[in-house]
Amino acid sequence: MKVYPKIPRYDHPVVPTGFFDRTDLTLLEKFDGSSFRFTLYDDRYADRYPNPVVTAADGDGSLVFGTRKTIRGSHRDSLDDIDGGLHRAVHCLREGVDTAALRALHTEFDEPLIVYAENLVYSTLDYGYTDQSLPALIGFDILPYSAIETMTAPGNPYEETFEGFCDLETAREVFDRIRIPDVPTERSFTPATVLGSPGKEFDPESYTFPRSSLANDVRVEGVVVRSDESGRRVKLVRDEFEELNREQFGQQPDEAESGAEFVVATYCTPARIRKQVRTMVLEEGREFGPHLNDDLYPRVVEDIWAEHWQDLMDLDVSFTPADVYPLVAERCITELRKMETNAELNDTDPTTIWEHLS
Repeated sequence: MKVYPKIPRYDHPVVPTGFFDRTDLTLLEKFDGSSFRFTLYDDRYADRYPNPVVTAADGDGSLVFGTRKTIRGSHRDSLDDIDGGLHRAVHCLREGVDTAALRALHTEFDEPLIVYAENLVYSTLDYGYTDQSLPALIGFDILPYSAIETMTAPGNPYEETFEGFCDLETAREVFDRIRIPDVPTERSFTPATVLGSPGKEFDPESYTFPRSSLANDVRVEGVVVRSDESGRRVKLVRDEFEELNREQFGQQPDEAESGAEFVVATYCTPARIRKQVRTMVLEEGREFGPHLNDDLYPRVVEDIWAEHWQDLMDLDVSFTPADVYPLVAERCITELRKMETNAELNDTDPTTIWEHLS
């Protein structure tokens, strides 16, 4: 399955001059979750699928799914073999997506389709996950398989366009046909919210971000401005969201303002934290919860020292080891809370939330 192209910021050099003067612009809400994609394995088009899709499929009619970079399996797989952060999305594929309708669409298009969606798991914005029922998957784009053959990976990933994707009207027709309406909200598939057509007066510098369609007390992460005529998508992201995102996920190494921040940004990854959590809970019998952090963050620091001591000795930046501990403690408590929320959301054990879904 084609990896979804990167969407550049509105001020990125690859955005064509005059893009915001186009008359076909449409604004869609940009949701804060995790990237998700799926395709129906249809025996009639067996030669059209890449090997990873064929391998993941469990026979004709399988919905093969993946996150942004990785194909994860089929909706027929046992949940025991699927990352806990994907359980709600898989339930949605099983109960909220009409495979017969998707097969009929394959007939009409004379080829398979890839559906791109947002998996609504807690990432940075809390839409009230534990307070209300929210859809599991939000569809935002459709790509026919024939268009993949014309796409080449450019040197700059932001130069890749969206030519070949279905136009917005067609995509929304597909979403309406494949979604099963009478399922519980938390297992439903729904189209992305259209915020309107801005017209020629649209100014990305002065745009006022609206409230999210998911929660009245939450402003949108951002918006995606799409032009089907030019095959482009451009994003606007709230400054406040980007700051909150840094608090949730930590800084990037190139954003670090001190040696200690650089060390934490480089080596204190979600995978490293979760590895220690699983050891404490599964191997040592500790009860999961935020209280683990008292012992968790020193263990994460020790794990960094043990695995990367040579790299740390050779760093071009200087740092005081004692300054690393409080920064790691902040990262660990954030990760514990995300694991706790997403476990409740997906009705699974926190230790099955194996990794940050990318």
